[in-house]
Amino acid sequence: MSSFDGIVKLIADDLSAVEAKLTENTVSEYSFVDMAVQHVVEGGGKRLRPILVVLSAKACGYEGTDAHTLAAVVELIHVASLVHDDVLDEAAIRRGRETLHTKWGNKVAVLVGDYLHARVLSMLVSRRADDPAMKILADTTQAMCEGEVIHAYKSGDFDISEEEYLKIISFKTGKLIAASCTLGAHLGTNDEQQIDAITTYGQQIGTAFQIVDDLLDFVEDPEKLGKNAFGDLREGKLTFPIIHTRKVCNADEKQTLEKVLNPNTDETKAIAVVESLFQKYDVEPHCLKVAQGYTDRAKAALAKVPQSDARFALENLADYVVSRDS
Repeated sequence: MSSFDGIVKLIADDLSAVEAKLTENTVSEYSFVDMAVQHVVEGGGKRLRPILVVLSAKACGYEGTDAHTLAAVVELIHVASLVHDDVLDEAAIRRGRETLHTKWGNKVAVLVGDYLHARVLSMLVSRRADDPAMKILADTTQAMCEGEVIHAYKSGDFDISEEEYLKIISFKTGKLIAASCTLGAHLGTNDEQQIDAITTYGQQIGTAFQIVDDLLDFVEDPEKLGKNAFGDLREGKLTFPIIHTRKVCNADEKQTLEKVLNPNTDETKAIAVVESLFQKYDVEPHCLKVAQGYTDRAKAALAKVPQSDARFALENLADYVVSRDS
């Protein structure tokens, strides 16, 4: 049994409750709306963010059901962002299934993403205004949108720095992962040290997750990925592996790399160039080493959290983020 399977088994009842919340809060009386929404909500994925809410809450001593509601909320925010991302990226496949915009068009996809955000609001409306979850989620969704806007603005910018890119992904991906941890921690404790430690853990694994995600787009079997490989390359996107390659290659190779990142370049040629440079400069092990550095810092942050099965599971989850293949 993999460490991830062990984590899921540990909180299986909680995850079942989260799934029930997702179904309960996304059902529509209109059959087409219901069908379109369930297409993406039931699309699955590993439910990383709900897992983080539940484990963070347990690690801080909470055993109630509010974790299930907040876990469902963060998952709906995540799913909505994926629906919109797929429209922007013109992605045809997600998690091994047709994307919503491929199946029913961009208009339906954008509106379903909006609908999911509306469902999130309805799930939060009964909470007190001073509930920490309200500010955490408001700040997080704002940061995610800002990250998307900045990334779109920087699209095609061959000179984007590693620092700039890491800042963008900390907004686009890291904020919601960190927020999932912070939300859980707030349910279980008022101890600021523990909350800060859990939040730091989330921030670190959020960055590691995206670096590995960027790498898998280039090196993993599309069937395992559940989507087409080399998607970032086709769109001319500079992600962490390409930014590192640009930094370490020679002047001629850098010029060639810039040319093949043009979306009009022959795809086969572009892939061949990138694969050759990745091999020459050991890009895959470098990316994994950098990601492991983030996860090591994540696990170190948990030293301020009491030892428990949940804390141990969070440590295992950090290692899984680097070792995963999808």
